[in-house]
Amino acid sequence: MVDFVKILVTGVCPIELEQNPYLDFYDKINLQTGQIRTVNRNGKKTTPYKNAFYKGLEFRIYDTGTITISGSLHKYWNAGAHNYNDFDFKAFLLVLMDFQRKFNIDSGNCILKCLEVGININPIIETNEIIESCLLHKTKPFEYQKNSFEGKYKQVVHSQYIVKLYNKALQYNSRGFNILNDVMRFEIKYTKMEKLKKFGIETLKDISTTKLQAFKRELLNEWQNVLFFDNTTRIDNLCKNSQKEALLKYSNPIFWTGLVENNQNENFKYHKKQLQKLILSNSKNIKRVTSEIMSKKIDFLIGTTTQNDRLIIASKKVVSNSENEFQKDCVCVVTGINISMQKKGSLLLSHTGLKYYFKNDKKVFEQIKRRYLSKRWHNSDFEKQVKEIAHNIRNANSNQRIKQVKLYPASQLNMFASGFVSEVLY
Repeated sequence: MVDFVKILVTGVCPIELEQNPYLDFYDKINLQTGQIRTVNRNGKKTTPYKNAFYKGLEFRIYDTGTITISGSLHKYWNAGAHNYNDFDFKAFLLVLMDFQRKFNIDSGNCILKCLEVGININPIIETNEIIESCLLHKTKPFEYQKNSFEGKYKQVVHSQYIVKLYNKALQYNSRGFNILNDVMRFEIKYTKMEKLKKFGIETLKDISTTKLQAFKRELLNEWQNVLFFDNTTRIDNLCKNSQKEALLKYSNPIFWTGLVENNQNENFKYHKKQLQKLILSNSKNIKRVTSEIMSKKIDFLIGTTTQNDRLIIASKKVVSNSENEFQKDCVCVVTGINISMQKKGSLLLSHTGLKYYFKNDKKVFEQIKRRYLSKRWHNSDFEKQVKEIAHNIRNANSNQRIKQVKLYPASQLNMFASGFVSEVLY
């Protein structure tokens, strides 16, 4: 759920961080005079800093001694490559542990200045159709944005947060990935910390399963605040011409923004209720179904922490090179799922593991099925589904290796070679 962060780091010596073997810091200097740049491109004075990049995160050390880190923790989990898969609370804990081990950064010393929380879901209709149907958030219209890192997306900017909608499959398939199913992302980017402080969140350490439940409520509430025109609404089901005319009018975002701009708040509320009535009785209720999918997905990502969960136990231990409770061959390098029930040395979730989860943890099995089973095989028998899921996981592993060869030169450390979880724990 947790994605982009900007944090102010305390309790770390800038010189020690600058000498860290995982980081290569650079200054921005004038090549002719050798002077460090002290103004930005707009001509405003700035504090000089050195920066380094590691697995999608930017580390900055300012001349004042201030240290900041910004970037996606989700991408960090995937060696900086992507954030289209699931990033659950267990993975989040392992990332924090990795910070401690590699950079001597305690999560309690990571003061949040910006935070994104969101989820990736497999929607019941095409992602682009859902995004197109999102007209306003509260009373502000959605606007399309595009940049080289995030691709094309829709957002609404509020005073303390931003709401965003993405087509994650389209974004990453355009970069050479092979995502089989639609992936829609809905997220909130907190640009002010006021609301987070009300939740009791000031540092990365403060983020717990209880606090993630608060984010669940926030995400679902903000989804409910979306003015959604359901394109599955059947106009031919409407008996009155006035209803048909109203439906056509409601599909146009200009109608709604006109009400807002003219301060017709009561009319806005009235017509919104009328739209909801028409959708409720004449459509597939895409917004409601999407909300249900979001709710179940968030519950899955938060999970339930038990002492029998080896991954959580591992995340609470002080891990050393000499002793490790969670061996390298216990995690599938593609899904991040525990595969300790399979043959020793296994790298990928196979038929054995899939059958184990079907019998012992249906929630995990269904999540894997949604991600790795093509719709073509949804009505096939169990053995065929297991075969196809395992086949697609093998293909995903192959595609990841090919992608990493393109992304990283041979001399650069490649986390996909042995799986990120293995690298975190060693």
